[in-house]
Amino acid sequence: MGIRNKERRRAKKRREPRDYPRPAGPDPRRSEHIDPPHRAAAASWPELVDRLINHAAHTEREDGDARLVRAQLVDRGTGPGWCSLVTERVALRLKDHATRALHDGWEPRDISAVVRLKAGAVPANIVASVLPDAVRRLRPDGPRMARWERQLTEIAASTRPLNHGSPAWASDIGAALSILNLLARLRPLPQLAATSRRQPERPDIDASVLDKVRALLAKAEATDFEEEADAFLTKAQELMTRYNLDRAALEEPSEDGQVAIEGLRCWLDEPYLKQKGYLLAVVAKANRCRSVSLYEYGFVTLLGHPDDLTATEMLFTALLVHATKQMMLPLHQAPARGSSGAYASRPSYRRSFLLSYANRIGARLSEAASAATEVALGSAGQALLPVLANRDRGVEEALHQMFPATRTIKLSSNDAAGWAAGRAAADMADLSWQPKLAGASPL
Repeated sequence: MGIRNKERRRAKKRREPRDYPRPAGPDPRRSEHIDPPHRAAAASWPELVDRLINHAAHTEREDGDARLVRAQLVDRGTGPGWCSLVTERVALRLKDHATRALHDGWEPRDISAVVRLKAGAVPANIVASVLPDAVRRLRPDGPRMARWERQLTEIAASTRPLNHGSPAWASDIGAALSILNLLARLRPLPQLAATSRRQPERPDIDASVLDKVRALLAKAEATDFEEEADAFLTKAQELMTRYNLDRAALEEPSEDGQVAIEGLRCWLDEPYLKQKGYLLAVVAKANRCRSVSLYEYGFVTLLGHPDDLTATEMLFTALLVHATKQMMLPLHQAPARGSSGAYASRPSYRRSFLLSYANRIGARLSEAASAATEVALGSAGQALLPVLANRDRGVEEALHQMFPATRTIKLSSNDAAGWAAGRAAADMADLSWQPKLAGASPL
């Protein structure tokens, strides 16, 4: 046999398919033979629908093309009975996946947020429609149920139940199948409720105080005048802090050191997710809270006393609005800002701006801590010290319980103009409201 014939035979043998072991489930590279619904008896439709849902989900997980399977599911020509059954079975599967996510540490607001972030508004509204049933299935304990009910109320206005009579039914079923694939990939999270160690219940925060604070922050966000925005922001900060100090001074330290520590997940928006997370971390640290970021999903978990969590969340929102306005300002006022306007649209400038802004905010908070704490102790007396010490200890214990293994990430800046502009913007933010910062735990 000639040399060329041997080479051709070896090449042909390499091209021949080999019998490698395949994972269980339908092969996404080939279409599984499933009889069309109009050929199957109506009695077998539930099984057929489930097979199609499973096949579509498996195909999408393997990055295959599920259009043919979806087309069979949303075939209106089969009749209203088929469409109603598809709607029912897909909704049931959504409830199953949502219930499992709730069991694995996700909360209603988290599920809605991650679907909105990864898939869009319509899928988030669809999954929101099944969350109440999923919560009732799980039957959580009292404190967790109360928190989840508040979250369900927040997202209730945007729910979008599956309805086979809707003109958008076919696209909604397709979105629901994508949600199934997304929920199936979620990894478990620590249970937020597991961190709560409660003393006797205190009255809830006065809603009128929060309303006043929110109104002041809204005015700060709406105005285009920096001095006016700072005045509104300062007033809101002082009002919230005075109220929290009054509540802390009335808190009796328990003999065994028990203190209410809760968890809160703050969802952040792209772009510059890590830089925004760093700003939240320095604000949390200043308010006796700790933060752990999970950038894979786009949220930061805060741990702290409920009053401190409220203050952290509201202050961070106001500071982020202030930072964003200042970061965008050179685009419209380049002549007044010199050469920085030429760089303000660059991602490197904005990343450096936010890092510098957060870094300077953190430094200013630390500088103000000693003097502000002396003022608080002067008015409330030494009885405030054991209360704050118990909170610090409780936060540390909750952190190690929920996140026994964490790592510190380093963020770098490579834009001098952005760094300088961010520092200048941070110096304009009035943070003189911080009377309860001393002894804050390291991040």
